[in-house]
Amino acid sequence: MTGLIQPLVLPSRPRAAEPNPAPAGAFVPLPMPGLPDLAAHGQRRFSTALVDSSGRIQDRGIVGALSWKPGDRLLITQIRSSAVIYRRDDGIFRMTTKPYVVLPAPVRHGCGVHAGSRVLLVADLDQDVLVVHPEHVVHAMLRDFHTTLAAEEDNR
Repeated sequence: MTGLIQPLVLPSRPRAAEPNPAPAGAFVPLPMPGLPDLAAHGQRRFSTALVDSSGRIQDRGIVGALSWKPGDRLLITQIRSSAVIYRRDDGIFRMTTKPYVVLPAPVRHGCGVHAGSRVLLVADLDQDVLVVHPEHVVHAMLRDFHTTLAAEEDNR
């Protein structure tokens, strides 16, 4: 018996109105908040924490110090190799029911943070922002600082 198999045709779905796309090749940047000035006077907390395989930063204390609550909206951006997290009404991420901050996978990969990595957390309580520095960034900062110390010692 020979016969042709009829192709499967799915019924069309009603489509919601789609926003007008940007012209091909056009770059539409998202508004990027500036990195807070840590030289300014203000109340800060520092901590180190592990990041688990789901991106959860294992530090409840820093979240408590910032007074972030479940359901708060967070804007998470990457600046160079560090993550900057703001509590903002236009944030696309939300605080979970447990008091942990979760780094999304694209941010973890962009910052070089892997499961089991230790990060330095800098919370600026006055600006309501949390900066997450991966180990390799902290090593670079310390290397540069120690180089400066050594140069000052040589000049004495």
